[in-house]
Amino acid sequence: MTKGRFWAASYERGVQLAATGCPLDYLDALRNTSAATRKSFWVKQLTGHADSCAFVLGDSLTGYVIGLRLGTNRGSGTVIVQWNFELPWPEQRICWDYEPADIIPKLDLGSYRTVLDSRLLEILNNRRLLRRGYPVEGLLCGISTQPVPESVDGMLFGNLRLRDDLANVVTLHVDLRIIRTAAIRSGKNLRPRAGGALLGEADPIPVGSTRV
Repeated sequence: MTKGRFWAASYERGVQLAATGCPLDYLDALRNTSAATRKSFWVKQLTGHADSCAFVLGDSLTGYVIGLRLGTNRGSGTVIVQWNFELPWPEQRICWDYEPADIIPKLDLGSYRTVLDSRLLEILNNRRLLRRGYPVEGLLCGISTQPVPESVDGMLFGNLRLRDDLANVVTLHVDLRIIRTAAIRSGKNLRPRAGGALLGEADPIPVGSTRV
């Protein structure tokens, strides 16, 4: 018997006992645990040294680095079929076809060394299987030719939405530290590449999708 079935059955039995007049102080907690266990997949923002940042690289060039930890509770694994990232201002187009070294300053790359070699993009872009018990940590790295508004300083916020093959949708509120330093560029051509994945333009995830 799997853990998910165990909790679900326990909650149902608890409801039956409560209906007969048997008080159960832990019934609400058991219900919440059951709901959490049945979630298909989950995503968290990395904290610590792998900081998520928006690098202001010029008057009209912004680099985005988002650290993520992605996992699943489904025994058969999870396949991510669609994802997008939205900033609080409209018409923001980000090409996510970049490596961390394209954006992160050389002096700071060492802080991200534990997440530089990752399967995250294979799972998000190539629909590779995310297996239960093997969460994946990695970085989303993108470039936009649209600047961060001057009125936004210190931190900015966005929403990452992911949908799996069962139409479950998970939304993550992402905090990004703004770094306004044009001198960090490595000399590489950071303009969005022809044919790059402009996932900021991805079809919106349907409002009617099941949210977990």
